[in-house]
Amino acid sequence: MQNSNKYNLSSYRADFMASLGVFIIAVPLSIGIALASGAPPAAGLIAAVVGGIAVGIFTGAPLVVSGPAAGLAALVFEFVNKFGLEGLAYITILGGILQFLFGAIKLGKLFTYVPKAVLNGMLAAIGVLIAAGQLHVMLGLGVPKSFLQGILALPTAFAQTISAQGLFPPVLILGLLAILIQVTWARTELKKIIPAALPAVLLVTLVSFFFSVPRVEIAPLFSTIADSSTTFFTTLSFDKIWLYIGPAIVLAIIASAETLLTARAVDGLSDAKKDSDLNQELLAQGVGNTLSGIIGGLPITGVIVRSGANVTFGAKTRLSTILHGAWVLLFVGIFPFLLETIPLTALAAVLIVTGFKLFNPVAVFNLSKRNNRYFLMWAATFLGIIFTNLLYGLVIGIFAAVILNAKQLMASVNSLQKTNKQPRSQKSFSA
Repeated sequence: MQNSNKYNLSSYRADFMASLGVFIIAVPLSIGIALASGAPPAAGLIAAVVGGIAVGIFTGAPLVVSGPAAGLAALVFEFVNKFGLEGLAYITILGGILQFLFGAIKLGKLFTYVPKAVLNGMLAAIGVLIAAGQLHVMLGLGVPKSFLQGILALPTAFAQTISAQGLFPPVLILGLLAILIQVTWARTELKKIIPAALPAVLLVTLVSFFFSVPRVEIAPLFSTIADSSTTFFTTLSFDKIWLYIGPAIVLAIIASAETLLTARAVDGLSDAKKDSDLNQELLAQGVGNTLSGIIGGLPITGVIVRSGANVTFGAKTRLSTILHGAWVLLFVGIFPFLLETIPLTALAAVLIVTGFKLFNPVAVFNLSKRNNRYFLMWAATFLGIIFTNLLYGLVIGIFAAVILNAKQLMASVNSLQKTNKQPRSQKSFSA
């Protein structure tokens, strides 16, 4: 499994330093993703701990860092709105059990056959949904329940913020400052060492002390874990379990696809001697999601931002992933008051930039010029999710992919048949 099982003094040192870098990135992102998902910040932090420690121990992709993912935020937001946090826990647990089964019957490679254009369309739609919702947070308001509702309400929300805070509302100015810092930082060489989200959050937090703006509120992590697990086992009921089976299947499929694509990408980034074990990674993700659901965490996947940073920071083994989870647990458990100084608008700005990157307009434009068939798959998925929901949008995208690929296959078969029907002399002339 890569060079990830060879431990020595050099690898220990490299993993220790890499884990600190990933930990610093993971904390603000986990909080922001939790808020974008309609869940309390502690749920995102618990997921980061589980993704680091539990998944890290059993992983088949040692350099992949798991945790709450922006790619799941829109889906989780739907689940929370429809089923509440209790329902989300059941969905996460069932999804984890399904992932474990996927790994046990060795379906790992099956997920690599999902058309990349469909997955890119899904991520682009999620990016737009996240950014649209977080614009309201950057105005000091809550996340709207739907994309269209949020877009239509933006003028009223802006007017409401101006009325309450003046012509230059601090909450908006600080959010724009956080976006500016990220854009500027991304143009420097420093981005290879420290992701832009970190300086944006730190600097805006320091500036925010001069203003009164909404800030993060974090429940005590250890008591949250204890309460959630106790509540789950004392109120465990199978009466409504059938309500959660469909959402759990959707979660398991999407989370598995995103994780395994991340694993493949990290294999290309690292100096791996052997590719990731995709089936083992599904087993690990299954363990992680089951545990996360029981103790009050969000669903988790392998996350490309943290995984890429892990490789960039020089991680050599799974120890880096495990340590980063331990740092989150210790830091948040002991120093939650430090995180409560972070203004919500700074996290919203980080998620808006993340959403823009997921949408990736340059890549969309290039795709539309280069390959009409892939672009149509992308567009069908993107528009399907934007105007319905994540599940229906994915079904629309996959259905479009089947039709478009079938059309191409039929065209190839017809072309081959025409060639075979040509007279021998004509075939020779054509050759």
